[in-house]
Amino acid sequence: MGKNSFKLIFFTNLYIVFSLLFTSSALAAVLRWSPVASTDDCVIEGYYVHYGVISGQYTNVEEIVGQDNTSFDLGILDLVSAQTYYFAVSAYSTTNQEGPLSLPIPFTPYTTSPYIEQYPVVNHAGNIIDVTFSESNMLGTDNQNNYEFIPSILFDIPDADIIMTGRTFRLVLNYIPEQTIITMNVSNVTDSDGNSLISDSIILNDNDNDNMADDWEAYYGITTAFLDPDSDGLENIAEFQWRTNPVDTDSDADGMDDGWEVQNSLNPVIDDANGDIDGDGISNIEEYIQGTGVSNQAPEKPVLNQPCNSCNDIELIPQFVTNSYVDHENDGHIKTQWQISTEETFTIPENILFERETYQQSLLTTLTLPEFILGPGTTYFWRVKFFDATGYSLWSDPSSFTTIAINPEDSDGDGVPDIQQVLNGTIDLDNDGNLDVSSDNYKIVTNGNTSFALETSNNVISVDCLKFINPDDISDSVGKPGNLDIGLIQFKLRVNNHGDTAIVKIYFSESVGTDWYKYDLINGWTEYSSDYPNNVNFSTDRKSVLLTLVDGGAGDSDGIANGIIIDPSGPGGSSPEGYSAPNSADGGGGGCFIATAAFGSPMEKHVQILKDFRDIYLLKSRPGIAFVKAYYKYSPQIADVIAQHGVLKSIVKAGLMPFVLFGYFAICTSIVQQIMILLLIISFFAITITYYRRNFIKAR
Repeated sequence: MGKNSFKLIFFTNLYIVFSLLFTSSALAAVLRWSPVASTDDCVIEGYYVHYGVISGQYTNVEEIVGQDNTSFDLGILDLVSAQTYYFAVSAYSTTNQEGPLSLPIPFTPYTTSPYIEQYPVVNHAGNIIDVTFSESNMLGTDNQNNYEFIPSILFDIPDADIIMTGRTFRLVLNYIPEQTIITMNVSNVTDSDGNSLISDSIILNDNDNDNMADDWEAYYGITTAFLDPDSDGLENIAEFQWRTNPVDTDSDADGMDDGWEVQNSLNPVIDDANGDIDGDGISNIEEYIQGTGVSNQAPEKPVLNQPCNSCNDIELIPQFVTNSYVDHENDGHIKTQWQISTEETFTIPENILFERETYQQSLLTTLTLPEFILGPGTTYFWRVKFFDATGYSLWSDPSSFTTIAINPEDSDGDGVPDIQQVLNGTIDLDNDGNLDVSSDNYKIVTNGNTSFALETSNNVISVDCLKFINPDDISDSVGKPGNLDIGLIQFKLRVNNHGDTAIVKIYFSESVGTDWYKYDLINGWTEYSSDYPNNVNFSTDRKSVLLTLVDGGAGDSDGIANGIIIDPSGPGGSSPEGYSAPNSADGGGGGCFIATAAFGSPMEKHVQILKDFRDIYLLKSRPGIAFVKAYYKYSPQIADVIAQHGVLKSIVKAGLMPFVLFGYFAICTSIVQQIMILLLIISFFAITITYYRRNFIKAR
């Protein structure tokens, strides 16, 4: 993994922050670092903490699992008192590739030593810094000469004593620069026992340790280092380093985007439009307008062809088409970045509904959008950027389109296709004893043979859409599994916050395999249960599964953390031994063809009992499997006849009731209950036989 694989200026100011916990042997210190962002081709799994007694020579390593786990308690290590250790941190990916090490940080554990409590309070308006020490018997804390600031800051009244209140010393300065990360060095300060400070260097105005000043973040409303809200090619952390405006594409108003200027070695906060940095006789602004870099001629700015600008009545799964890729240096077309938003400026992250980068040749200028990204009767904006090996084009001019007013598949707008709807109160897939009713957090669909239900749990606001997908309708055969017996489902969830992890439970009307597959138009077929084994948990009877999905990450097909999770996926893998589920073309209802014809629906509760009995008992033995196969072979033709005659339906329904009762008895009662019922039945028949025998004898 190269350094450029990480979207970060990597660990540039890693530093130690001390907690307030003492033990009898050592101070419990906490090592903290900035998180490393994942990219499309590099998903961060966790971090390695390396340490040793010589800087750059690390003999020990500790693993920290989780991209957001950015601290490590040094108190758990067996460190020798008064020995200086050096710590460095690296990130590693889900493919076990390790990134570069951070700069080394020294740490010397002591038995008892004073320290500065976390994050001294900075008051820019009053030019005051309040420093609180862990002990009140500190010496040298009232001497201005013992404090040094980088960048340099002077005290307001030279040589004046520093005022102490309890354990807090107030430093009154001439000024405190705003939007600046400050290093405060403290020297010649001890407690009354002569113990020096644990750390004499403290970082101010960056309490979240993300390399961006806290007041700069607050001023612009920035919370994350690695977003690009103004889409100028500079992420927030780069905007801070260049002192550009993170919500304005052109901070110096010279007509050139900040990111383009940085990429081409221009200054984004100085108007240098009329300069000619490469001396080719073409001004910087002309090169920008033409889309040619000052050192590399970038690809020409894309032109959007389809859907046409301001077009109406666009289908909900449209195909996007751009012009052909053009690069005057004949550099190859490496990738294309696609974005769809509900507003034209693309500056509000939560309004960006889709953001993906495509590398496949077939997807560089043409892309079919995954389902559920778009809604009916809505105006959207889209744009595209082309990349060659060393640079990228300007964003295309945004193009707008408006979708059809009503989804023809979902005329009532309940998020379920009309032909896949299940009547409320007809089935109980979650087996809670109550017939299912659709709601914002529970939706049901059927494909005519099998029914699915999706129930949400933590962090999920609602299930907006749910749909069955026939795998035969997906023409992409590359990597396509051959055991998707009951098909795929696609759903759209809304979560509380961007980037939330969501857990959903999916119920099936019959047992399924133990693998979980995903498909989307960009990544093709993937086995989600293999890529994320901890995110897929099937129930023992394989009639439900718990899925863990991450907005903008694992399991989300829209490619961006925007509060929406879109997931086309489904079960496959091992079915009960010797059994293959019937093809949907076979008709009937999930295998119970005659019962479906008689009772009218594959989700009807009597049919469900028969299907459950099949899965739990018949398919667990060779005679049962043989019976099921024979039934599937001959019953569809019989079912077709029954479905056309009302009288036959009633007769067959009555004839099936003993089997339904037997199935209910076998499935829904415990062994103890079954024994008691058998004893009652035996007693009933014994009493009846005895009664008739006595009466028959008396009559004779």
